[in-house]
Amino acid sequence: MTLQHKPGTTWDDVYRRARQAAPEAFEANRIANLIGGEWKFVGETRPHALAIDASLIPGPPRIDKQTAVSAVEASARQHAAWSKVPLDERQRRVQAALGLLREHRDTLALLLMWEIGKPWRIACADVDRCVDGVDWYIKEIERQMEGRTPLAGPVSNIASWNYPLSVLVHAELAQLLAGSAVIAKTPSQGGFH
Repeated sequence: MTLQHKPGTTWDDVYRRARQAAPEAFEANRIANLIGGEWKFVGETRPHALAIDASLIPGPPRIDKQTAVSAVEASARQHAAWSKVPLDERQRRVQAALGLLREHRDTLALLLMWEIGKPWRIACADVDRCVDGVDWYIKEIERQMEGRTPLAGPVSNIASWNYPLSVLVHAELAQLLAGSAVIAKTPSQGGFH
C-alpha cells in the first residue's frame, strides 16, 4: 500500500514551513540549539527515522560536555537578568510566544505527526493543551507569585518523547513567566523540531 499525503503535508513540505517560520533555527539538513539567546549550529547530528514512513531526517544535535557547560553558564547569566524583568513584561512576552504557537499550530502538529507518529487530532490537542495551559498561567500568575520571588537560578527540563509540546514547552513557558531562565534537553526519539 502506498502512503497517501494530503497536499502540503509531506515531510519536505512541513520542514519547509518550519524553516520559513524560524529560519534562524533551521538549515537544510540540521537544526540549531538555542544557547545564550542565540541559535547555534553545534553538536553532532545523527539520522532519525520518521515514525510514519521510516525515512531518515537529521536528528537533534548532540552537544559535547563543554558546550553543555557553556549553555548552562549562559542560562545562569540570563537568569540573573530575566528574574528582574517585571511580571507584566514577562506576561506580555509569554503571551507573544503563545501567539506564535497559535499561528503555527498546524505546522507544529504536523511535525509531531511525522516525528513521533501522533495521529492528527491528538497532535493538534497536544499543541492546544500547551497553549491553553500557559494561557491559564498568564491569568493566574499574579496570584501565584504574590509574596514570592523568582528562583535563585535557571530551571532544567528533560522532555518525554511522547509529549514534547504539552509537557516540555508548557513547562518552559510557565517557568519563564515565573521569572526563571530555562534549560531544556529535547527528546532524542522525536519531537525535537
